Amino acid sequence: MIAQSVAYKRAKTRGQSVVFVALILPFLVAFILLVVEVSERWLEVAMVEDALQQATRSAVQSFDYAAMARGAGDMGASAPCVGVTLSHAGPCTGVLASADRFLRTNLTGVRGLGEDAEDLAARVRWSVYPHGGTCSFSNGTYATQITPLLCAEVQPTMTGLVGWGEYAPLITAADTLDTIR
Repeated sequence: MIAQSVAYKRAKTRGQSVVFVALILPFLVAFILLVVEVSERWLEVAMVEDALQQATRSAVQSFDYAAMARGAGDMGASAPCVGVTLSHAGPCTGVLASADRFLRTNLTGVRGLGEDAEDLAARVRWSVYPHGGTCSFSNGTYATQITPLLCAEVQPTMTGLVGWGEYAPLITAADTLDTIR
């Protein structure tokens, strides 16, 4: 009975919850900021990844399918170009100019870029395989197709929402012509 009354009195002491909240609050705030930062970084990477994937997709879809079916056209590249930037595109200038234009448009409004979208687009490494081939990316992954293939790779400098430093994820994309079934 005495033990119960001591526990009962201890629970009734004023100010205990304030001390508990004061001790827990800094950890809770740090945890919430961590969750917000990680979520924002995932979203930012997804936005850049989507911009690059849609640029390759749109560039591939802009090819003249009818001319290719008649054997009169191609994708605008006479030879493969591997790991080139737009400024050094060589025989793939037409294809890469289209893809670059789509990418610059898609990067409009992307959050978290630690660099100008124009600078980022200029650093993209493009690979064009007019007759199919295999794109090898620097992270060890690859994409293989027997139809014309357009691949892109970039490592943008990005910042988070809370400001816990810059990060540079590797973003890749590969797209080919749609097959007719």
